[in-house]
Amino acid sequence: MITASAGRGGSASGGKVVGINPLTGKILWEYTNWQCSIPVPSAVDSGESRVLITGGYEAGAAMIKIERKADGSYGVTELYKNVDFGAHTQPPVLYNGYFYAQYSTNERRDGMVCMSIDGQIKWKTGRSPLFDKGGSILADGLLLSTEGSSKLYLIEPDPSAFKPIATAELLKEGTGDERRPNQNWAPLALVDGKLLIRDQGKLMCVKVVK
Repeated sequence: MITASAGRGGSASGGKVVGINPLTGKILWEYTNWQCSIPVPSAVDSGESRVLITGGYEAGAAMIKIERKADGSYGVTELYKNVDFGAHTQPPVLYNGYFYAQYSTNERRDGMVCMSIDGQIKWKTGRSPLFDKGGSILADGLLLSTEGSSKLYLIEPDPSAFKPIATAELLKEGTGDERRPNQNWAPLALVDGKLLIRDQGKLMCVKVVK
């Protein structure tokens, strides 16, 4: 089990990521070069003992490698950090060696961002369209992504460019708190072709047809 603790602000110190034995609670390893004021997205298993950590509030991303030593203890190596890739609420999706995440936060509007597994940014949607803290899941080699408000996108994950296939407005503006724009930040769930999607005021189940 991997968990992160929070530092505070842009000059934060004292934050860290730790690996814990879920049966005993024992801390197996620590990575201390990580500061995020409010760590929300879960870590992403990136294969070959690598783990991608992401956050909002200018935390960006860090790729670390965990290796077990001959004496049974664990060591952690930082492979890279990149402030131009991150995630505010939902973890990135890894597909064919590339990560896809929504990196619109309180400080920046990068939209959906694609990054290679070695830390190279391939593209950003920016505000066209602006993906702002919505959820994304992978199904049959395609991304289902909400843009944080009312729309659902079907996207072909491709490192060469943002490639939307279809879009539908499911959660109309005003279904949440009337005093502010609709916010759809919840994770998606897909079972037997049925997609669960919600905002602050409504839960919907829609059938996804291939």
